[in-house]
Amino acid sequence: MNASFRTEKGSANFRRRLARACLLAAVCSSVRSHAQGNAADSERANILFKKGKVAFNGGKYSDALRIYSEAWRLKPSPDIAANLAQTEAELGKHRDAAEHFAFALAHLLPSSTDEQKTSLADGLEVEKSVIGTLHVTLEPANSALSIDDTAVMLPVNGEVFVEAGDHRAVVTHDGYEQNEQTLHVSKGAAQVVWIKLLEVRAAAQTAPPALALAGDASPPKLAEPPSRSMVPVAIGGGLVVTGAAVGFVSLFSANSSQKDADQLGSTLGPNNACGVGTPHDTECAKLHDVNRDIDRSHTIEATGFAVAGAAAIGTLLYFLWPHSSAATTGRTLTPILAAQPGMGGLGLAGRF
Repeated sequence: MNASFRTEKGSANFRRRLARACLLAAVCSSVRSHAQGNAADSERANILFKKGKVAFNGGKYSDALRIYSEAWRLKPSPDIAANLAQTEAELGKHRDAAEHFAFALAHLLPSSTDEQKTSLADGLEVEKSVIGTLHVTLEPANSALSIDDTAVMLPVNGEVFVEAGDHRAVVTHDGYEQNEQTLHVSKGAAQVVWIKLLEVRAAAQTAPPALALAGDASPPKLAEPPSRSMVPVAIGGGLVVTGAAVGFVSLFSANSSQKDADQLGSTLGPNNACGVGTPHDTECAKLHDVNRDIDRSHTIEATGFAVAGAAAIGTLLYFLWPHSSAATTGRTLTPILAAQPGMGGLGLAGRF
């Protein structure tokens, strides 16, 4: 009961802090002219922005969503994105809120404060904890991606937000075979998805070879298999290094905190000095905080090593898997790495 109360209270404090940051973003943005679109749209968007704030502050979130959405259509700016994201979060539209938080962070003005950046980043992390995140790499990079029959424009960082559950991803490109994958995304999880399309063989390559002239015993030349892309290997290696670094840092932190806990415990005596009516309230509270830090460090440590291990296995499989057989049989294998708090995973998805 007490834990639930503290969580709700912390959430309310976060929203108030985020609201202040969004208002500051509005002030910073309003002093600059909006270069995109015409002046009439920009002025209309500014009026709608002010009306949206009034509706939001009055608790009329559905009205605020409608007003902010129209303003966003007229002028997609970071201040409108931040306030639209906050409204969507209040209405439980977590995937949309994550997209707009991410846009606001990526397009912050140089005059933005550290408080604004931190508040928006915190808001994005809250939304990502209840949805799934895909880190998508496509080859060719300009391939068309659709998820659940909806076209998706990949941002520069390749981050795509989806609701938890199963999703159908389709990748197409002229001159290449279509690739279709079924992705299972868990709540709060992040997955790295690499999809490489195979080129469609030209008619000349698939036509039967001409009869050799008499006396010509030279065998026909075999087509060389396409070279293997090293982009997924580089990404996987980066994940291995990052996950291992996080694991080792958390391990050292846990060991250091354990030494502090042992030292505090030795000062309290061998008996249960932290029971009811203890005179060591301060020492016992400090010991409790240290033990909590130890548990948190161990959790982060396990997650870091799990991500590093999963990335290492996935990268090794991608690098060692027979490349020529995939090119000649038309099979497609796509390694999918999944990581979430307390666990990691590796899967191989393919079309045969």
